[in-house]
Amino acid sequence: MRHVQLSSRALFPVTCLVLVGIKLLFEVQPQNFPLHEQASAFTWQAIVTVLALGTAGLFAEGALRLPRPGEDAKRDRLALAWATIAGIAYGLITIGLDFLDRYQHPLAPGSSVHMPLPWSIPFYVFGAIFLELLLRLGAICIAVWLVSSLLLRRRHFNVVFWTVTCLVALYEILPHLLHDITQKNWIAIASTPVQPLYFSNVFEGWLLLRFGWFAPILFRLTFYAVWHILYGGLWPH
Repeated sequence: MRHVQLSSRALFPVTCLVLVGIKLLFEVQPQNFPLHEQASAFTWQAIVTVLALGTAGLFAEGALRLPRPGEDAKRDRLALAWATIAGIAYGLITIGLDFLDRYQHPLAPGSSVHMPLPWSIPFYVFGAIFLELLLRLGAICIAVWLVSSLLLRRRHFNVVFWTVTCLVALYEILPHLLHDITQKNWIAIASTPVQPLYFSNVFEGWLLLRFGWFAPILFRLTFYAVWHILYGGLWPH
């Protein structure tokens, strides 16, 4: 039991060290990023902010009594299975949508959204950790703790959790949503809750609730491996 607890405690600092290590790698070997806005995530200010939010979120997760990775081997195997299978499925769905409609990101029209190999590997590992520390462990856990534990005295946890999860899920689709609003694409706006990008973010909230903070990172790593690294790196665009 002691060994399992130590490995659980080590997982978060190791994850943070990977984030910082990749930042240092790109300091030594600067690269052009697919989207201009992605460069802002590689500033020290952004990284320190995300690490601080992740650390605060880790304490909030403990106060909320959410599952901790590394404390239950059976649960960890289920987390790995759910995150991997769902990540592969979401990657294949995204590839299928790309074939149907050659997708262009609204922030980078006319250019590829994929980082070329081999730099795509550390780049998307960084992106997966950065986003999940920011959105799931940071934003969701802290907000749910503030509302459910402090304001509501541990009442209505499920309502608060899923409300916060659905609101945080808007973060990643915001550029697409604003683009649809400017284009007055009301059908796309109305279908936002069932679009794969939004639904995947809500699903990551379920992974957090069921398995703890590391499962969403596994899901995003798997998705990025299929969509950005394999498809984006090996398929001509």
